[in-house]
Amino acid sequence: MTTHSSDSSLPRNQMQNHIKAMRRSALTLGGFLMAAAVGAFFLPRLPNDLVNPMGATLIGAAAALWIAFSANRDARARMDRVKRAFAVHGQFDRLFRDHHRAYLMVLLRLMAVATCGIVVAVWGAGPRLGLAFFILAAILMAMAWPTDHKTRLLIKRAQALRPKDDSLQVQTR
Repeated sequence: MTTHSSDSSLPRNQMQNHIKAMRRSALTLGGFLMAAAVGAFFLPRLPNDLVNPMGATLIGAAAALWIAFSANRDARARMDRVKRAFAVHGQFDRLFRDHHRAYLMVLLRLMAVATCGIVVAVWGAGPRLGLAFFILAAILMAMAWPTDHKTRLLIKRAQALRPKDDSLQVQTR
């Protein structure tokens, strides 16, 4: 990656450090996800006076699906705000910090999907069906895995919003 700017530039390792930090976040929460999936098999089944197990399972499924599929919409909105903010400030460290925060929110939403799996395991149809929620969260987490390509695309799209007279331009491969 090369830079064309005298006042501000993107050090070569800054993007790699950013990607590594995001991957550490994903792996950490992925570890919690796996621990919760295994732990769900050891949790006691609790009686529920409000709804029967099938009702609790349906409520958990509806909540998990709503959280999972609205996460993408919310992530897009957050990323649009991150790019618009970069268009104003032009600071890569701030762009990466805001990007990481938006990514953490996606991961936390996916952990909420896993929480629905715990609900199903304890009050619903049981841990075997609850495992499906953990698998859904893991698949979505894998789809959101940070890559060089995605980060370069973020930089490119954020720079496209900068005023044309700005000399700060990073060329991406």
